[in-house]
Amino acid sequence: MNLAIDTKRLFVIFSSISLSLLLAAVLTTGTVNAFENATEYKFVKKWGGAGSADGQFLRPHDLDFNKEETVLYIVDRDGSRIQAFDKDGKFLFKFGKDGTGDGQMHVPYGIDVDKEGNVWLADRANDRAQEFDSKGKFVLKFGNVDGVPSAEEGKFDNPRHVAVSKDLRYVYVADSKNNRISQFDTKGNYIKSIGQLGTKPGDFNLPTTIEIDSKGNFFVNERGNERIQKFDSNWKPTLIWGSKGSGDKQFCHIEHIALDKYDNVYVTDPQSDPGCSQQPRVLKFDSEGKFITKWGSFGKGDGQFQDPEHLAVDSEGNVYISDRKRDDIQKFTPISSETSNQSVNMSNTKLSTKVETPKKTNTNVLVDIAPKPSNTTKTIDVKAWDNLIRQKLK
Repeated sequence: MNLAIDTKRLFVIFSSISLSLLLAAVLTTGTVNAFENATEYKFVKKWGGAGSADGQFLRPHDLDFNKEETVLYIVDRDGSRIQAFDKDGKFLFKFGKDGTGDGQMHVPYGIDVDKEGNVWLADRANDRAQEFDSKGKFVLKFGNVDGVPSAEEGKFDNPRHVAVSKDLRYVYVADSKNNRISQFDTKGNYIKSIGQLGTKPGDFNLPTTIEIDSKGNFFVNERGNERIQKFDSNWKPTLIWGSKGSGDKQFCHIEHIALDKYDNVYVTDPQSDPGCSQQPRVLKFDSEGKFITKWGSFGKGDGQFQDPEHLAVDSEGNVYISDRKRDDIQKFTPISSETSNQSVNMSNTKLSTKVETPKKTNTNVLVDIAPKPSNTTKTIDVKAWDNLIRQKLK
């Protein structure tokens, strides 16, 4: 056996594999991780329009993905139904109709899809919460039996959102007009209430969304206080930001929030109250309330908003926003310098396996033969490599 030839062949193979893995890692880093700090978002597409046909909406509200991100569930508020789409807006199926019966809904509002694919709904005008399986089959309901608003614990007055714990033990409901968060187990049994009307940390004034981050912290936004509160897993307040206004850390008629996989917080802010900018926008903050970016303006054009309502963020950083006056969904994709710096144009990159014998040097053998990411042609000191292999085989 010619050891020199075989080792050269072996190195060519491993060199090509290493380079491929390196390029794959770079591409993965560029496309998956770059959006964490992305400050620019580009309009990609929209779908919907006013109407009752499949794929149309009458005041779309909350939206959420299943775990696999194969289904995006969207609440069609005044259509009294939930419609399911893929990531590109292709209609899949629908469920629900107006009414008070099991599986029916009246002014459906906020949803959460748990890790098993069950859909939990805040059925606002019926003052109750409902659970459906992934295809829309009714499972259970809890809250008010008669649909009459109540301040009694375990009942609701205009519930607007639900959130299910990662371990599937608890369901939290934003009981908006009672200015509290109500906790239940996933069988619908009432456990306790959190908060009361007020402005102090831990108080609420019209809470509208509950989100749970990767560490078990809770985020709640309040329209009445125009702020966002962060709580630890035991509902101890740890952070507050926001006030009424048009600044980068202010809100005006704040609508809803969503988290991405890095626990960044995205906010729909219509700016629609008198004295505010009247320029609706989406804002992005990190998990400690630090402002990252914002985008949007008033209008009917692509990338503009009239009344941005809810939003969802997928694992690639795409942001989906419902607009209840445009009756559509808009999809935005993140653009960042990280992506452009780390992306590699595979069509223009030639992977060469050419083996050359360079001039002798006194450099360290391993350093000398290590793949160079900036150069796709590998230069090998064959004699040094053969010697190294022989030593390893002794």
